[in-house]
Amino acid sequence: MLRRATSWPAGQEARNDSSESLRPRRQRAFLLYGGYRIVLARSPEAIGPCLEGWEALAREAAEPNVFYSPWALLPALEHLVGDKRFALLFLVRQGGSEEGPVLDGFFPLFEPSGCGLLPRTVARMFRHRYCFSVTPLVRRGREPAVMRAFLRWLHAHRRQYPLLLLRDAPADGPLAAALRTALGNEGLRCHEGARRSRALIEPGDDAERYLERAMSAKRRKEYRRLGRRLGELGELRLRVLQPRGEDLQAWLSAFLALESKGWKGESRSALGCRTACRRYFEAVATAAYARGQLMMLELSLDRRPLAMLCDFLAPPGAFSFKVAFDEDYAQYSPGALLELECIRLLHELKDQGVQWMDSCAAPEGGLSNSLWLERKPLCTFVLSSGSPLADLWIDLYPYGKRLKGWWKRRQERLSDGWPSGSRTAGG
Repeated sequence: MLRRATSWPAGQEARNDSSESLRPRRQRAFLLYGGYRIVLARSPEAIGPCLEGWEALAREAAEPNVFYSPWALLPALEHLVGDKRFALLFLVRQGGSEEGPVLDGFFPLFEPSGCGLLPRTVARMFRHRYCFSVTPLVRRGREPAVMRAFLRWLHAHRRQYPLLLLRDAPADGPLAAALRTALGNEGLRCHEGARRSRALIEPGDDAERYLERAMSAKRRKEYRRLGRRLGELGELRLRVLQPRGEDLQAWLSAFLALESKGWKGESRSALGCRTACRRYFEAVATAAYARGQLMMLELSLDRRPLAMLCDFLAPPGAFSFKVAFDEDYAQYSPGALLELECIRLLHELKDQGVQWMDSCAAPEGGLSNSLWLERKPLCTFVLSSGSPLADLWIDLYPYGKRLKGWWKRRQERLSDGWPSGSRTAGG
């Protein structure tokens, strides 16, 4: 439980005498942020009093996001952020006399910087190379109130945060609905970019029936044939990381070695190629395992790993994180064979409350896009905090994108040797 108000960090936003409210002045003292007090932390040391409530909020969020859980975000601050400036917003509601303060919302932001067509005054939801969701943590049932309070805070700080970018945020669901409603009620402008979607799996009652719907009979037969051929080469074994009694460091070391062996190692993009990335991975995986939220699978041949995957559980959801396979055995598709076993395991985890898994994959490709039936709609939101210049940018942004697209197409035509202004080379 959160500590009493007297223990909050000195940087808290308890008073905002110079800020303007969307409500009448006589109501400002209590309703400035819709009854919420904002605690702002700009360093890991300032988070202390919020940590316990943050842990509880991550478990009770309306839409889970493991990447914003303290055990995943704090290692990112330590190893991956570098000199980027960030602000962690904790929305605190005063509970009952016995309950005390309750943390209902968590919004981690990167401080304003430049971004494409946007000016250098755009803030962004916290994201790094291994963070695949920007969904804020909001307590279930408190979505409208928290979104309203956050937008009022944003409006009160419109000079410092004129624009806010949420790239590839969920386009549907309770948080997206609460955001759109709050924007309308508070009179703030927003641009919604084109929708995309990425693979999502919602396990059914039977794994084999799911696979029958996901793949043709010919494709299933081919995967069975590849499995038999692998088995003819030696002892083919599937292992699942157990909740207790495992040598976790051995699992993590094997994964890092397998990922670094292939093209990711050659391009220096594997986790083990950079000290900071390796330390982040080890810290996050260790914390997840201690909480029972780490899922790892291994397909091995004569105890030599052929394919491994690492995912995070956050019932009712789960998030795919990393997969690696031995490219020397690519002709046998060990990664795909392991993915099929993962689908079967997810169906077994339904009894433990896992109702879906986000692939966290690029919308346009990837193995999960061909094996998983469901899709998660995504949308990029650009929010104005209410300043005149920010409102102008929201109005002009669609035209800027069209102009940028036209210019890109024009340059491509010129690079292909097309005459300027013609529709075709022979035009």
